[in-house]
Amino acid sequence: MMKARFAGLGAIGALVGLSTGCGFEKSVYDIEMNEAELSAVPYVCDNGREGVGRAWDVSSQQRWTITAGERSDTRIEVPGFFRALLHGYTDVPIETPFVLNGTSSDSGPYQFVDLNSETFDDIGSGTTVQRFFIEGDSLEADRIKGFVDVRTTAVSEDFKNVTCTHWVSFTGRRVD
Repeated sequence: MMKARFAGLGAIGALVGLSTGCGFEKSVYDIEMNEAELSAVPYVCDNGREGVGRAWDVSSQQRWTITAGERSDTRIEVPGFFRALLHGYTDVPIETPFVLNGTSSDSGPYQFVDLNSETFDDIGSGTTVQRFFIEGDSLEADRIKGFVDVRTTAVSEDFKNVTCTHWVSFTGRRVD
């Protein structure tokens, strides 16, 4: 009787192993960032202010790699410019890709997020969230579209918050 139970558990374990081993593993996309938005990045703030900000100094044509994580999560590898945009210029060379963690690979839309918090001498603090958003239901689609947004919340010393969001849209074609 015990042998039959263990044999049954072994068969179930093998089936679970096979079913979880399948699915999304990796996709590589040639990305085309919206050139007009890159050269004058649009923004909107929760206090009603809106307009265009400074250009993002990054190529409009990029290659992004999306991989499966260890627990049905995902990761995206993008140009190092985006690390500098979020964290400022660090010891890490700009040529080194920036890797962000993402949502589940099971279904879309998909988001990859990183954040940075700073304290500014005598004027308050701020938090910046950078998000890569991909529309759709599959990370293995022939074509993708979405946007990159950078949302900054500044808290002044009198505790007044202002949140502004900058964004650039993109499209992509799968190459691997």
